[in-house]
Amino acid sequence: MKIQTISTVIAATILLVGCDKQNTSSGTSSSPAEEQGRATSAAPVAQAAMSAWQQGDESTAVSSFLAADWSARPLFASDSVLSLTEDQFKSLSDTDRQSKSGEMKMIKQLGSFMRLGVAVAQAGRDAASKGDTAQAQKSFTSLKQCGAALSSPDRMSHVQLIGRTFSKMADTELSKIGK
Repeated sequence: MKIQTISTVIAATILLVGCDKQNTSSGTSSSPAEEQGRATSAAPVAQAAMSAWQQGDESTAVSSFLAADWSARPLFASDSVLSLTEDQFKSLSDTDRQSKSGEMKMIKQLGSFMRLGVAVAQAGRDAASKGDTAQAQKSFTSLKQCGAALSSPDRMSHVQLIGRTFSKMADTELSKIGK
């Protein structure tokens, strides 16, 4: 039930905020596109986890999520809506926005990634309930690291929202296991 509620909140937020939200980023950090340009040989950090998730292999997706180095770049493939900055998304023509990264595609990608994060949190809760605090801590720490990476001011506001959600879920669960 929590997954459905969180997904609904994210989808509603996306639809309400839309693409007219002004970018409040004022940092001088590199954009995701610039990061991707510097790391063209590296596979996107989230790719293995997302591919497994989209194929319905939750166990492999969660394992890949936990193994990911969330400080590395790029996080997402260059053709993913999730790789765009707010300014990049706003600068797309209406045609490009609808064909390459329409709101429905964005909602689908955001929802899918959000559900993956919720599955990682659930894996951590399952581990904690079995007394495996080390595995639980690994799950929640990975979720928090991912949240920090997504919360970067040079990400789209929708992606930042997921990042803050992941961080908050991780903090809540880590406090329950005393870490």
